[in-house]
Amino acid sequence: MTTSSAYSYSQRNIFDIKTLLEAVRFLIINSILALILLFLIFEEIDWAIFSFREKPNDQVIDNTSWNIKEIF
Repeated sequence: MTTSSAYSYSQRNIFDIKTLLEAVRFLIINSILALILLFLIFEEIDWAIFSFREKPNDQVIDNTSWNIKEIF
């Protein structure tokens, strides 16, 4: 392999616009997913605190054929 046919790394542009756009797209998508996950975690924590404080005393009347207590 001669010097004229060898690939020179000094000619390669590492930070081109395509790589920059891929990095920005990656950060935006992962930020949106992290925000959704954060809100889901807050909702679970809120629901755990709420259900711990107040014991639900709702009575559910289920007369359908899919009532588990009647099937077994």
